[in-house]
Amino acid sequence: MSLWYQKLGLKYPVFQGGMAWASNPELVAAVSNSGALGIIGSGGRSAQQLQKMITQVKELTKSAFGVNLMLQDDNIEELCKVICYEKVRVVTTGAGTPKLYLAALNQAGCQVFPVVPSATIALKMFALPIAGVIVEGQLAGGHVGDFQTKELVQQLALKTAKPILAAGGIYDYQDALAMYNLGAAGIQAGTIFLAAQECQLHPNYRQLLIKSHPKATLIRISQNGYRARVLKLAVKNQNMSLRLAVQAGDLERGAFMAGEVAARITRIEPAAKIVERLTNAKCD
Repeated sequence: MSLWYQKLGLKYPVFQGGMAWASNPELVAAVSNSGALGIIGSGGRSAQQLQKMITQVKELTKSAFGVNLMLQDDNIEELCKVICYEKVRVVTTGAGTPKLYLAALNQAGCQVFPVVPSATIALKMFALPIAGVIVEGQLAGGHVGDFQTKELVQQLALKTAKPILAAGGIYDYQDALAMYNLGAAGIQAGTIFLAAQECQLHPNYRQLLIKSHPKATLIRISQNGYRARVLKLAVKNQNMSLRLAVQAGDLERGAFMAGEVAARITRIEPAAKIVERLTNAKCD
């Protein structure tokens, strides 16, 4: 009998977080080619840009991949149409409920996994025709809630037969194993993939990651009003733009989002090595 992730065409129950501006086609394809699920970040993109990114990923891999949707985006309907047309295997969603778009996504064969910050929201999602949920705790990079990942997994593991993926604070197999032992069916990791060779990240962002320490992150309010975990900067930063951080390395206006796991990042390496560390207890 196939396991839930094998039915998606995956070798491992591992998702790469769909990070806006940072999850470029080369990174997504490299992750998928390694047996995990690479996910495009569609946040801030036009429908035409998303279409091009999907085409590029398909040229680089024959494996399954996904797209992340930020549901507060003004062009969400156009993005959904592209995803349905391209029959993307997996869709993860954030910043709202996917309820209005589930019929179309499911009809197109997309497996939908909402990212949720609390058990209360997760229980509401379980009532919808979704494939599973990704519970994201306080230690994650980017937009975060008020709860710890372990706490969320423990609360929800016995309340649904649908797979629960744990996100936030995951660096290696031992971290993943701890979540599996609590009842998680899989994991999602984002910050560690920012340090992948295939991730087209500005050198300033990479240096901040590599030089980070256990107290290098804090929670700020992002441009769209959500709480976000970012890397501390020496300069006073008011604008909090993720795009400026990823593409321009702007230390004055950029939002250098990262989880607390950034403190464990010491080098830039291939995405395949990062996937191996998440799935192999013997990998350093």
